[in-house]
Amino acid sequence: LLASNILIKSIINRDKICVLGDYDVDGCSATALLVRFLKFINHPHFYYIPERSKDGYGASKTLLKRLILRKPKLIIMVDCGSTSNDAVSFLNHKKIKSIIIDHHEINKPFPKSDVIINPKKEDGYKQYNYLCATTLTYFLLDIVNKKGKFNYKLSNFLIYVLLATVCDVMPLRYLNRTIAKNVLKKFDIKKNIPFNIFFKLNNKKDQLTIEDLGYLIGPIINSAGRLNNSNISAQLLISNDTELIKKNSQLLIELNNKRK
Repeated sequence: LLASNILIKSIINRDKICVLGDYDVDGCSATALLVRFLKFINHPHFYYIPERSKDGYGASKTLLKRLILRKPKLIIMVDCGSTSNDAVSFLNHKKIKSIIIDHHEINKPFPKSDVIINPKKEDGYKQYNYLCATTLTYFLLDIVNKKGKFNYKLSNFLIYVLLATVCDVMPLRYLNRTIAKNVLKKFDIKKNIPFNIFFKLNNKKDQLTIEDLGYLIGPIINSAGRLNNSNISAQLLISNDTELIKKNSQLLIELNNKRK
């Protein structure tokens, strides 16, 4: 609830928001959920996916020194940040708010972020430690969407939650199982440009399955973070531009073949 209040206040104040995501499927999917929502409400924002060779892993102080040059007033870290104590202290010194949405291991002392959403904090939510960052991001946006009465069709992108869950090898039990069953039953691939293009480029005509997410689509999206620039993957999941999605999809398929 605290995170939703901070985000809604930032939206009301028109504060520029930076979304910083990890370079794997979970990080890119969570970033895509946030950015799609911010685009829908026409809110000032930008996002960044670190490059493995240039930026290293996670939300480092060095990286944040560069990002704050674009003058965000709130930085939301997704699938990273749980060990970024120095980076968060730097943001606090600069009077920049931060929200961490992560599911990786976290140890005391925790980063002094305004809010840390991480089931592994052992603060009463440990039973949800099977949820990935994209799932946690989805739940936060669902609260914000309802509180702010934005009427955003968030459920259209529940497929991103299932994709990240499968690719992060999170157990398909409890909430994850319910999400998986509902998504696979209701998902219309013809209405989702990236997934439709992936299927066409791989000559697939069947209904989407868990195996498709884990062994076809997931590795293709992951390949950019391993070999190139994950912004390609995030851009693909965020955009509605068919030509751009097709171009990025072809590039990712080539990268994945190279990775193999």
